[in-house]
Amino acid sequence: MTALSRIELRHLRYFLAVADTLHFGRAAERLCMSQPPLSQAIQQLEDALGVAVFERHSRKVALTPAGQALLAPARQLLADLYAAIGAAQAAARGERGLLRVAYVGSAVFSVLPAIVARFHADFPEVELQLQEAPPDAQLAGLRSGQLDAGLVRPASPQAGLCCDVLLDEPTWLALPSRHPFTRREALSLAELSGAPFITIDAADGGHMLELYRRADFQPRIVQHVRDLHTGFALVAAGLGLLFIPRSASRQPRPGVACRPTMDAPQLDLCLLTPDPARSPIVEHFRRVAQAVVAQMVE
Repeated sequence: MTALSRIELRHLRYFLAVADTLHFGRAAERLCMSQPPLSQAIQQLEDALGVAVFERHSRKVALTPAGQALLAPARQLLADLYAAIGAAQAAARGERGLLRVAYVGSAVFSVLPAIVARFHADFPEVELQLQEAPPDAQLAGLRSGQLDAGLVRPASPQAGLCCDVLLDEPTWLALPSRHPFTRREALSLAELSGAPFITIDAADGGHMLELYRRADFQPRIVQHVRDLHTGFALVAAGLGLLFIPRSASRQPRPGVACRPTMDAPQLDLCLLTPDPARSPIVEHFRRVAQAVVAQMVE
């Protein structure tokens, strides 16, 4: 039997207690044990090492050269072990690890920044990876395990995924700042019939187009885009109109004006997560998102 197989963690703990106090009695008190078992454990350690770690005198205890050499490595070994145990327990509680979150661009104008700030404050040891992605890519990533959560519009329940509606947002219209419609305070879908539209619908598998069809409105689409920023740029260039969530209308953009619509479908923002959740970190993110939104709507 090798020395390593005969040495237990308690032997090192006891050794450090005696080394710190240089007194078997006080070390035993610190360890909440009696002195004879402590002396026996130190003797077991020395037998396993084949060397003495303490010089024992009638009135004092001192470290031998071997004990001095063992002191720092033993202290570091126990510190590393406790750190490893703590890391494993923190990961099991969802307080450490990696969370991969995708989002549609319009989420940046509403709740995403507040959710990210709150999550960092509550779980500083979780690495949060963020990426902008259209809904179709988010669904593929969630199902393949490459993503842990996604923020999409519109809310679209999916098999195997939990769908939490975070915001019920009214639909606004982005239009060129010189468009005649800018003279109106609000617009109806009937007035928009035949107008050229830019849409991000191609990126979400057609869910937005389906919402329009349910409202008996068929937009005349002149350009599909994959992100909101490109859509705004094309609106400013006069190419067409763009439906946006109300939160996106609050960001001033040169050449673009925004007006509310009276009867367009809601552009709900939904948090998609695997059901059941793959890790407790995902559940923490869900609770943080719900709490942030609840505070914002109060």
